[in-house]
Amino acid sequence: MTSRGWPALVIGLLAALAVGAGLVLTGGPSEARKERRDRQRDSDLSALAGLVRCLAEHDHRRLPQVLAPTPDCDWQARLQDPFTGKPYRYEVTGPRSYRLCADFELPEDRPPGLRDRDAAGCVSREYLPGRRTAPGAEATIPYRE
Repeated sequence: MTSRGWPALVIGLLAALAVGAGLVLTGGPSEARKERRDRQRDSDLSALAGLVRCLAEHDHRRLPQVLAPTPDCDWQARLQDPFTGKPYRYEVTGPRSYRLCADFELPEDRPPGLRDRDAAGCVSREYLPGRRTAPGAEATIPYRE
C-alpha cells in the first residue's frame, strides 16, 4: 500500500470503530424497538387506570374486581399486550389501591420517562373518589364537572 492509502484506511477504521461504539452504547435498533414496545405497554396501563376510575365511579365508588368495559365505561383500553397477546394484570391491593402489571422487556429503570414501575413490571395506584388523578401520577387534582 502506498503512503497515500494509509490515511484513508485509518479514517475508515476510525469511522467503523465510532459506529460500533455507538451501537454498543445505545443498544442499536433492537433496543429501540424494545423501548417503543415498553412505551406502548406503559401507555396501555395508563389507559387501564382510566378504565379503573370509570368503573369505580359507576359502581358506588368501589374498585372493580375485574377489568372489562361496560356500557357506562366503554373505553378503548387494551386488556392485553399487543405484542405478546398476554393479558395485562390487575390486582386490587386494598379498599382504594390497586396494581396494574405488564411484562416489560427492559428493566424498570429504562427507558427514561416511563412511570414508576417495580421489578415485576407493576405500577401501584390509588383511587380517590371524587378526585381526578393525573394520568400516571399519585398526586390528585380537584374534580370539576
